[in-house]
Amino acid sequence: PSGCGGSERTDQANPEEDLVGYIKSLHEGWSDEVHYVLDNTPRESVEQRDLYDRAPELLRSWADGNVVLMGDAVHPMMPNLGQGGCQAIEDAYVLTEMLANTKTTGSIEKTLQEFYKKRILRVSIVQFLSRLASDLIINAFDTPWSPHDDKGKSWKSYLTFFWKPVLQYFIFPAQFAYLYSYHPTGSMGKLPAQLQEQWKSRHAIDSEKAFDEVQKAGQKSAGPSFFQAANAK
Repeated sequence: PSGCGGSERTDQANPEEDLVGYIKSLHEGWSDEVHYVLDNTPRESVEQRDLYDRAPELLRSWADGNVVLMGDAVHPMMPNLGQGGCQAIEDAYVLTEMLANTKTTGSIEKTLQEFYKKRILRVSIVQFLSRLASDLIINAFDTPWSPHDDKGKSWKSYLTFFWKPVLQYFIFPAQFAYLYSYHPTGSMGKLPAQLQEQWKSRHAIDSEKAFDEVQKAGQKSAGPSFFQAANAK
């Protein structure tokens, strides 16, 4: 459960509980393939794993003396944006950089407090975005309404349908622009474009080789490779 609502399910008090049956009850009305997979999943292989986050530490420092917390130890967040590990890496980078510029051991305590002040705003925003995404998915959205089936008929389904273009063209671009534009040493300049070219040149040969092997084996590919499609634009 999220720290701000979310699933109301209590802890798994009975280890013998049929969790597969519980999961199936959450997927009523879904395609037969989903239930086929669940029916063939050994019950003993399924365990409950709860998710927890916490409110940002806006009024209490992460540091105490010469000790500081970072990553999930102090700012755990919902996994919906994939930012838990990312923020821990950012913490480590910034902390390393600040400690490298600390010239005396007597200044470490001050450096750790400055580290907290430097990171708290960005981390708090990411925590908020992750929690918001989690709570919207759990509490507000549902299978979108579609004229092609009868699965999405609740008010949440209609809400999800009408929100899709807003999320796709406004919310998500702004959200990910904030997440991915951050660079602790300043503007990245031409670095992203350089890395993109390196990645393309490194993987293009292997990709085309894989497509050639598929064709030689007599299989038909569903479409051109990523690199062929990109070059055609």
